[in-house]
Amino acid sequence: MNDEQLRVSVGMAAVVSAGRIVGDHVGVDPFRPDYGAGYNAEEESKHDLACEWVEDDGFAAHPYRPNEPTQSMPRIAFVDGTMRTEARLTRTDVQGHIHTGLAGSWAAGAVLIDGPSPARIDRVEVGRLTVLCGGTPVRLPDNANGWRWEPHAVDSQEPQAAHLYLQRRMRDAEGRIAETLCGDEWFAVVDGPLHSIRQARGQPVVGYVKTHYRRLLQAEDWAAVPGLGVGERTGLFALGDDFYACYLRVGDVGPWTTPWAAIARVEMAAGVGREIASQVADRMASCLPAFASAAHRDPRAPVNLTPISGLERHLHRVQGNPQLALRAVREAVMRRNEAKL
Repeated sequence: MNDEQLRVSVGMAAVVSAGRIVGDHVGVDPFRPDYGAGYNAEEESKHDLACEWVEDDGFAAHPYRPNEPTQSMPRIAFVDGTMRTEARLTRTDVQGHIHTGLAGSWAAGAVLIDGPSPARIDRVEVGRLTVLCGGTPVRLPDNANGWRWEPHAVDSQEPQAAHLYLQRRMRDAEGRIAETLCGDEWFAVVDGPLHSIRQARGQPVVGYVKTHYRRLLQAEDWAAVPGLGVGERTGLFALGDDFYACYLRVGDVGPWTTPWAAIARVEMAAGVGREIASQVADRMASCLPAFASAAHRDPRAPVNLTPISGLERHLHRVQGNPQLALRAVREAVMRRNEAKL
């Protein structure tokens, strides 16, 4: 049995790491434990898919060609957002029913990289709000030190409903920023899947997904993805009716790692068309490895790209100190309750 036959026959019983087939492999996820896991897909799951290839060569690894003129570095914008629950809230109504909620903040922005010019952070948006379950918002008085919260509510009583609303506000901001940048002829790369992107024509917004929760390909193709070399990508596959996607390797952290370390999924709206999606996938496979982070600087290296890591740190700063935010919420809650007496 040759190497290719072995690759497709053993399926998930073997792994392919940086071009090498390794049986009974043990690896260390490069993500620090408090960030979760980069690979968390179950071997068999009801959420698994077997997406169809939409490029003629199917899985076949597309080679890394950094020296081709068409692969020169584009004007690229990395878009990301951060969110933070700063206090857990409850509201007790006149019937004595208790509704849960939160006070929190979100921020979103972009890092713009244009050739030899220094990278710069731009388009930053920040929001701070309260979100209460049960449909009735709570307005907190503004704090003398400048802390203020937009009041919001969700109808659901599910514990995660308020958190999901806060996340949606962040995602919507990311989408607005990315679509505006694409309109200004930037290659916009959003950190995460394209939940809030509506653009379907012209230069696409690119989603950059660095965690893997379910299998999206046939088992033999899925098992072969870690065999990609740095800068190589798979063929495009259809992710439902709305997106084209491919997997690519942005770096290599060494023999101790897990097979899917440094593997990212790149996705684009299917409305851009297969030809443009293929061209953009080639551009991303060519340029993204240059931005792979180093392990001594980033606990999610190399798949968490350096511009995104720097943007996250900046956004956390503009959200303010979390201890001061908690203190401000407590003071505002006390003032509100005293005013109600």
